[in-house]
Amino acid sequence: MELIKIRDGIFYFKDTTNLPFFKAGSFFYLFDSPIDKDKSKKVKRIIEENKFNINGLIFSHHHADHMGGGNFLKNSFNIKTYSSRDEKIFLENPFLEPIYLSNGGKPPKEFLNKWVLGESVKIDDFVDNLNLENIKILELSGHSIGMIGIKLDDIIFSSDTFFSIEILDKYVIPYFYSYKNFLEKMNYIKNLDFNYIIPSHGELMNKDEAVKVIDYNIKRLNEIKEEVFKIIKEPKSIDEIMKSLNLKIESIVVSYLIKSSILNLLHEAKDDGEVEVSIKDGIILFKK
Repeated sequence: MELIKIRDGIFYFKDTTNLPFFKAGSFFYLFDSPIDKDKSKKVKRIIEENKFNINGLIFSHHHADHMGGGNFLKNSFNIKTYSSRDEKIFLENPFLEPIYLSNGGKPPKEFLNKWVLGESVKIDDFVDNLNLENIKILELSGHSIGMIGIKLDDIIFSSDTFFSIEILDKYVIPYFYSYKNFLEKMNYIKNLDFNYIIPSHGELMNKDEAVKVIDYNIKRLNEIKEEVFKIIKEPKSIDEIMKSLNLKIESIVVSYLIKSSILNLLHEAKDDGEVEVSIKDGIILFKK
C-alpha cells in the first residue's frame, strides 16, 4: 500500500482498492476503507506518520472491499462516518450481502469470508448533510443500490462506476445491481467536466484515458445484453443462459455474482417489455 500525492491536499492510497484521501477545510477525509483490519492498520500508520488531521470516513458503498476495515479506522481515530441513505443499512448489517447474493437464503460458507462479509460499521450521518468546500457528492447507483462518488474541483473519485479493461477481460461480466443505472452512470461520469479520475480498481487517469476505458465498459455491457438476447430467442432458464455464455467460472461466489447481474438485466428487460417470462415444470423461462 502506498500513499500517492496528486496535488496539495489530494492523495490516494494505492492498493487493490484505491482509497482517495483529501483535505476539505482544516481536516482530511478518507473515501472508503480497506478490506480488513490489517490493511487499515497500514492506512492508520501512514496517516499518523504524516500527521494528517483526519475528521471523517465516507463510504461509497457497502461491498466488503470498500468497508471491511472501516470500523477499525472509525474507532482508532474517533471519527464520524458517512454514507448514502440506501447504503447505510448494508454497512451496518453486512451479513445482508451474502444473504441477498444467495437468493435470500442462508449463504454457503464460501460467502462468509472477508471478500464478501465485511465488519459492521455504524454510520453517523448521511453524505447529503456534508457541507464541504469544493466537494460535490455524485449519485452513482448502478453497481450498488446507493453508491456515491465525489467530485473535488477537477478530480473525480468514481468508486466502482466502471472497471479497468484488465478486470473486465478477466471476469467478462461485471457485477451490477441495475444494468440500466450502471450504463446510465457511466455515460453521466464520462460527460462531466474533469481532468483526472480515480476509479476504485485501476490507475489514476486523465479524462482522455478515462473516456476510452469507460467506452470499453459501455461496449462490454451492450455486448452482454446482445449475447443474452441471442440466447433467449427460444425460452431459456437462467442456468441454460449461464451455460450458453460459456464462461470459465470456478468460484461459487463469482458464479452467483454473474448470475445476479444476468438476472437483473432480464428483470429490467421484462419490465420494459423486451423479455417475456413463463414457467414450465416449475422453472422460470426467459424469451426475447
